[in-house]
Amino acid sequence: MKRIITWGLSYSDYDSQRELFSLTADGDVEVVAEVKFIPSEEEIFGRRSSVEGAFNQPHDMVVYFGVDEAEVRAELEKFGIPIEKEVLGDLGSLIGDRNSKILSDQVKVIKDLLEASDSQIADREWLFNKLGEYGFFPFFKLVKKPQTGVRYSTCGILQVPDEFVDFCLYLSKLECQKAIEVGVYKGSSSYVMAALLYRNNPDLVYEMVDIEDGLVNYDEISKLIPAIRKRIPSTSADFIGQEYDYCFIDADHSYGAVMEDYRNVGQYATKMTVFHDVFGHEYDELDGGTVRGWRELKELNKDKEIIEFSKFPDKWMGLGVIKWT
Repeated sequence: MKRIITWGLSYSDYDSQRELFSLTADGDVEVVAEVKFIPSEEEIFGRRSSVEGAFNQPHDMVVYFGVDEAEVRAELEKFGIPIEKEVLGDLGSLIGDRNSKILSDQVKVIKDLLEASDSQIADREWLFNKLGEYGFFPFFKLVKKPQTGVRYSTCGILQVPDEFVDFCLYLSKLECQKAIEVGVYKGSSSYVMAALLYRNNPDLVYEMVDIEDGLVNYDEISKLIPAIRKRIPSTSADFIGQEYDYCFIDADHSYGAVMEDYRNVGQYATKMTVFHDVFGHEYDELDGGTVRGWRELKELNKDKEIIEFSKFPDKWMGLGVIKWT
């Protein structure tokens, strides 16, 4: 484990925080002190210190944010701190090739899912371990109290681990010819869902819809799952009225957009329509957001089977399923 001092990390720098929380959750890094912070901001790691106090602690590296190495060295000289023994670097030098290794590991996990036996896929512990190895996104609510067996990374699945594992167990039983996902972002969860459906039908077509191409690993994964089709840039409006067995909606989280995606493609699904963030109250300001949309869609389809996967019921995230047949 590398012991680090953060220099100049701002609470508003969410991307850097997530990378650091990923490293600490995985046991690769320990933040022993935070210096040159903004006093009025919320604390991050609870390790605030004076410069003198911080450099009296055992540490392996100083990681700086918003400044360059020359500025840090000049500051240390002012404090009379010997710099010849200090290892200084930015966040990139701390992370190194970690994320590229994780992406490589994700390809391996997809292979494992495709080659697994039905009994392995149906084994929750086995599936949890595989998806934990694949990695989940370091949402602060999760990574500040990391779950054992889960790797966190910014190229991980943007879901709550337990929710997504339970949903995947459910999805793995679905026989599907055509599927569409509206809002795929980096594709991390898309590849897992596509792999589970592809196991059941090698003739599957899985269309990935988004307004921007942020997909990672697409070329590698498409060799393993020829079913996936990149439909980017596009929106649900480009597929109005088309019939799919499975529809997953996770795009614009405003109320109007959720309902539009449902009207365009969700209502035409023949077997299952799924919505993400059905308890995402952080989107309430968007005319009620996903929570309002899901509430109204449940009422609209109250004669259908409704299933919810939530570790934080009525509070955060959550997956909502409308089962058509």
